[in-house]
Amino acid sequence: MYIDRMHGAKKIGLGLTGLVGLAVLVYAGETLRGKSAWENFKKEWEAKGEVFDYKQIVPKPIPSERNFAHIPLLKPLHEHKWNKDLTESTPIDQKKFNQAQSLMKIEGDSRPDLDGWKTGQPVDLIAWQKFFREEKGWPHPEKAGKPATDILQALTKFEATMAKLTQAAKERPLCRYDIKYEAHFAALLPHMGPLRNFVRSFTLRALAHLANDDPKAALADIRMCLFLAESIRDEPLLISQLVRIACLQIAIQPVWEGLKEGKWSAEQLAGIEKQLADIDLLDGYRISILGERDLANLAIDRMRDNPKLFGMLFEDDDANLKFIPDGWFSHNQRRLNEMHVNFSQRIVDIKARRIRPEIAVAFNKELDARTKRKLPIYDMFSAMLLPTIDKVAIKIGIAQTSVDHARIACLLESHKLQHKTYPATLVDLETPLPNDPYNGKPYAYKMDKEGRYQLYGIGWNQKDDGGSAIKKGDRADLENGDLVWSYSSQTP
Repeated sequence: MYIDRMHGAKKIGLGLTGLVGLAVLVYAGETLRGKSAWENFKKEWEAKGEVFDYKQIVPKPIPSERNFAHIPLLKPLHEHKWNKDLTESTPIDQKKFNQAQSLMKIEGDSRPDLDGWKTGQPVDLIAWQKFFREEKGWPHPEKAGKPATDILQALTKFEATMAKLTQAAKERPLCRYDIKYEAHFAALLPHMGPLRNFVRSFTLRALAHLANDDPKAALADIRMCLFLAESIRDEPLLISQLVRIACLQIAIQPVWEGLKEGKWSAEQLAGIEKQLADIDLLDGYRISILGERDLANLAIDRMRDNPKLFGMLFEDDDANLKFIPDGWFSHNQRRLNEMHVNFSQRIVDIKARRIRPEIAVAFNKELDARTKRKLPIYDMFSAMLLPTIDKVAIKIGIAQTSVDHARIACLLESHKLQHKTYPATLVDLETPLPNDPYNGKPYAYKMDKEGRYQLYGIGWNQKDDGGSAIKKGDRADLENGDLVWSYSSQTP
């Protein structure tokens, strides 16, 4: 899961041979200074409440009989044999592992999108109908019929698996995949691909049900999508949170389309809003950043004790690596953790429910200053192991705003069903609402020319653009413009 970071070592401009030579000259003093610096740093921050131990953020075990991840379809994903150093593993049953990995795949270069709601676009079911007719292996009628009906027929290919997953979600409401966190950089996440496959298929089926005027069946599939996305909410890894976000953005599509077409009843709207209200992506950022930090600490501790692991990270098997002083690791560890506690852990303020783009700017400025020096020997791990925090925070903010908007939209439609009109202001909903995480204020709400409404937040640029979304090609610009919920096509 961290393979992309390993290539960051090449950006440091310091050969390991030179590092080893320098290390030999200052070995004894370096060890004492480094150890002291790291221990003093930990002592200072532990007094402030920090806990530098990866075990603090590892999800607690749950009974197997209540664990969705332990159903027969999914359990083989994390059944592996590991070597002594926890650097390599192989599936215990390769056939079952491969079967689990390939569950409900919808492959093909011409596969249509499923998240057009962000730019006010419903999913093109005709394109999906065409896709299933042209790709091999999908059941379809001899002659094309109604797109939604043909799509439902194609998805009967997954019917048995979808039924098993739905039943398992009812019987096993908790989920914890058996990630081997102690393997740090080598930890496997083979459940990510299947989860995306599941959400994609359930979303598409929900859209087809809506088009066939069956909102009850559509809602059951939406609930399943949200359950699947939230099944990884406690995983303290950025990649897990990013996959969670990607799944949620797809799952919102049928919610949006049902709202756009007035398909949901008051009871259904209340159920959707309640499930969305439990989704807290800002807290997901918090636990994932702690995971990034503490798993990096674990990895550094292991490399300090085992030079072989250090060489694997740098793709270098130089025998002289064993002469690198412990203090060099400690200095790097202190400075890596400085960046976390001073910047990355502060970009998202959980208590205030705020996202702070200015701290991301300061983070990048400080990291550049540290790693672009002529001899950044104490910031090598920072350059390699610190994530691109601004990009992550942007995605967190967009997704949380999307969830908030979907919640508020459900309440607005409920109000209209009861009062025959939309409220004049959000205050008229007479219920606590989430605020814009970028400024802490209520989201903007205004009526549009079509008699509907528009919700928007100010987004990453911290500027109120009057509800204008900006696009890059056919996609929304993530860093500029407002974050908009609307039922009409959004143009720059």
